Amino acid sequence: MKKIFDASQFVATQWEGPEQKAKFANHFVHFIESGYNANLFHKWFYTRLSNTFGHIAHYNVFGFYDTWFSDREKQKHFLRHTLNSGGYGDPAYTYSDVEKVLKAYLKNYTEKGESYKLL
Repeated sequence: MKKIFDASQFVATQWEGPEQKAKFANHFVHFIESGYNANLFHKWFYTRLSNTFGHIAHYNVFGFYDTWFSDREKQKHFLRHTLNSGGYGDPAYTYSDVEKVLKAYLKNYTEKGESYKLL
């Protein structure tokens, strides 16, 4: 997995260090670029993702995956939702700093004409 983000880009929260934020951000990109590979949708990733970008937890990891990633239309909806949500709050208490860099990454990726790889 390529590492686009590193811990120096993020602020620690009271509960997690910047290393965990970088790990999540890099895995987020890896998961999307993999074509939403279900084998990469780990429980830890689901737990964090369900608490970012205005998401809510589902009954379980499988329900969340089915809701957002089980077909192309759902994947497109996920990307639209992600680009239009998140980035609010104090990064010492939230993942708002991570949400901002991921939104910028996705926006840049789309503007470069590479969105076909995501969609």
